[in-house]
Amino acid sequence: MIYLHRYSTAAADGPTIDMVVVEDEHVAPRYEAQGYARCTPESFREAWRLRDERALARLRAAISLEERAVGQL
Repeated sequence: MIYLHRYSTAAADGPTIDMVVVEDEHVAPRYEAQGYARCTPESFREAWRLRDERALARLRAAISLEERAVGQL
């Protein structure tokens, strides 16, 4: 297994982490050409955790805004 990740910035969401796992060595260069970097399984798991943490924070912020809007009705 080959683990790859890249950091990017989406206009709406801010910094994001994209991750890919490939089985075949010949596939990895295509992702590397798109800006992905190989990483260890441990680094991959950490990037996954960070991505989930950021997604949860965005959801919590959206829920908080929605609750405030409902409270103002």
